[in-house]
Amino acid sequence: MSPLPWLQDRSGTAALLGGGAAAVLLAWGCLGAARAPLAGWLVGLVFWLGIALGALSLLAVQAMTGGRWGATLNPALGPAAAGLPLFLPLVLPLLAGLAVLYPWASDPAVLPAADVARFYLNVPGFVARTLLAILGWSVFAWLLLRPGERPRPLAGALGLAFHLVAVTLISVDWMLSLEPSFSSTAFGVATLLMQFVAALAWAATLRPEGQGEAPGRAGDLATLLYAAALGSLYLGFAQFLVSWYGNLPDKAAWFLKREAPEWIWLQAIALGLAAALPLGALLLARVRRSPAALARLGPWILLGILAHQAWIVAPAVGLAALPAALLGVLAVGGLWVAGAYGPIGARLMRREVPHG
Repeated sequence: MSPLPWLQDRSGTAALLGGGAAAVLLAWGCLGAARAPLAGWLVGLVFWLGIALGALSLLAVQAMTGGRWGATLNPALGPAAAGLPLFLPLVLPLLAGLAVLYPWASDPAVLPAADVARFYLNVPGFVARTLLAILGWSVFAWLLLRPGERPRPLAGALGLAFHLVAVTLISVDWMLSLEPSFSSTAFGVATLLMQFVAALAWAATLRPEGQGEAPGRAGDLATLLYAAALGSLYLGFAQFLVSWYGNLPDKAAWFLKREAPEWIWLQAIALGLAAALPLGALLLARVRRSPAALARLGPWILLGILAHQAWIVAPAVGLAALPAALLGVLAVGGLWVAGAYGPIGARLMRREVPHG
């Protein structure tokens, strides 16, 4: 029996749902309020690309270290990483709407003349970095998922090094440059750790075949998820602590905007679902050892991650970005899931990764 058959069987429904949500966003944008639909599409891209990149990172780590957890999680992680090329067409609406979504793209004068951001933030550079990053990630996914071959440790090491640089640049480009006065040197690494959490929660939700067949396999996933959630929470708090107590007005203003009553509830949901819930639940042995319990935990963690990403993006645009974000998640997710986990991904879902 092939793993995750229910997801394969529903790939057509996912494509239909995604296409419908994308059509609603397009119609909304054509009515003249294009910035909110584009922000929604951005949230969808960040959320689903984060799962795919987290999967790629885990496959790279497994290529270097080995371990039975790689073979266990590969039916869920393999198609996610293999679906990275699908983001090349999915990112085109974002690139086409740069001047609408990003203030610096429509008016470079919003950046101070002496600020290094003026040399970095420009439309050709943004487009080039985005396309090169997705192409690079796709190449490393292919190297790590070549059928019939054990992934080489060198490919995993190079893939992780490339990913650290690329995710730092893309996370700043896509999210922080919505308000270019704010910067954070830890934002890229915090994004990478959140991608680990997202991919592990996705794998837990899908319950790949074999997850419960051998003692300890659910525990491996639980241990990885606990460590990633703890690291993500630490780095997120460190960003806030350094920015706030550094007494830098521009950085404090970014957080103050997101502490307004209309936004703070999003971060409360994020902290509760993506941090407090897994860190508390995974202390219980009966949760750590149960694939069914982890499968119930996974969607809530993913919802918390989505709330955090909306908390970053939406305040730069306005409240209209929240319903747009829900449509964006449905649109990008439906189209990506249909491609990665439908017939195209079926062979990868049956493939086992050799492990040490």
